[in-house]
Amino acid sequence: MSKFTTQRNFGFGKQMDWAGHQALKDLYGRGHFGTVASHAQRWRQFCNWARSNHGINDACAIDQSLMESYAADLAERVEDETLAVSYAQNLIVSANITMEALRQDKIIRIKSPASWVGKRQTVRTRVPDGMDWVGIDRLVACLRRKNLHRTAVIVLLCRSFGIRLREAILANYAEWHRQAKERGQIDVRDGTKGGRGKEVERWVPVSERGKVALREAIQVRSQLGGQNLLRTDESFDDLVNDGEVHRARKVLHEFGIKGYHELRAAWACERYEEISGETAPILQAGSSPGQQNDDQFRLTMARELGHDRIDVVAAYIGPRP
Repeated sequence: MSKFTTQRNFGFGKQMDWAGHQALKDLYGRGHFGTVASHAQRWRQFCNWARSNHGINDACAIDQSLMESYAADLAERVEDETLAVSYAQNLIVSANITMEALRQDKIIRIKSPASWVGKRQTVRTRVPDGMDWVGIDRLVACLRRKNLHRTAVIVLLCRSFGIRLREAILANYAEWHRQAKERGQIDVRDGTKGGRGKEVERWVPVSERGKVALREAIQVRSQLGGQNLLRTDESFDDLVNDGEVHRARKVLHEFGIKGYHELRAAWACERYEEISGETAPILQAGSSPGQQNDDQFRLTMARELGHDRIDVVAAYIGPRP
């Protein structure tokens, strides 16, 4: 099997990403160039993840638990809406195929990528993490102590405005600050995805907590040199997938928060009570507003969350009555 003078990466070369590419070429008989290139590009992302998170640069050290850890990490990114389900599945498939090419067996693999990174549940059945503001304040303080200041701001913004992780990072904070002072609302446009998109106004109310979050964001942003939470030499993926946001996930888990998207759901439950006077369905056991009123409340929330369908709101606050 080995054609190189090394035992690393099952004899395909010293660097894991390069070795995977060579193994793929062999698997596909030195043809299917586009397929090989696509798998190699996605395999490189797995290699970067394994090296940065686990210090692994030899495919011989990859076991089933590492593959499952990778799938779980991708699932969190799907949940946070920073990664499409389809692409997450493709990343796992490419990791599977490349491992098969390297090992020449199918022993270590994720058997069902869809079971790990499939679509988010359409109706929420568990109370969102991060409902307790005391816990959020403790989390933010811990992130600051660990010098994760941008993530501390992101947590505050997601919990205060119900925005997506991408929206919190790419926002124009100077514009938001102006809007908050003039209207008591912010128009979420930058970083939006799908649904209503950035061409449609999306006004979200600014609470006292929101004002604090905006001040914190502007202070941190001023140290970075740009309009948002990215440094001038940094990409979104650098920050989220390979940098501070990814590292901070461990801290969120320590505080019982599954991911950043949970903070968006916690805001939604809080917001539902503000506009309806009733506890969000997922938080109550008993009576709830009538169907007609509930639909109107959900329509308002769908727009504030950046969706164009009210049925999506059930993923944040629970089923309709």
